[in-house]
Amino acid sequence: MTKVTFQPWKEVIVHETIKRDLKDLVKLKTLYFKTGQIAEIFLWAEGVVFVRTPMPPSDDVIRDQLKGVIHYSSVEYAKMPNYRKVIVSEGITVPVVDVSDTPALRAVARELKKLR
Repeated sequence: MTKVTFQPWKEVIVHETIKRDLKDLVKLKTLYFKTGQIAEIFLWAEGVVFVRTPMPPSDDVIRDQLKGVIHYSSVEYAKMPNYRKVIVSEGITVPVVDVSDTPALRAVARELKKLR
């Protein structure tokens, strides 16, 4: 019989946060897309929309992950009080995924919301 273990993340370490106005975040993340294209997915929880950049895999990063610690080299975020499934800007669609049911990502959003 196969044993299945669910082991949630114990810690998320964000090495840099970049707060932006929502319009600026959308504009920056859609710069190289053409009308009709779909841009990178935004994550949303706790009234915050964000994009994370994981640390590149290395022996140390993988070792930490196996211990339940995840590293993001940066997180860009903006306040967006109400959830929307998509943001459309100049004909480019940005999908927005509600991650409120994901404990680690919800916790990241909650902490981002506290930043000024």
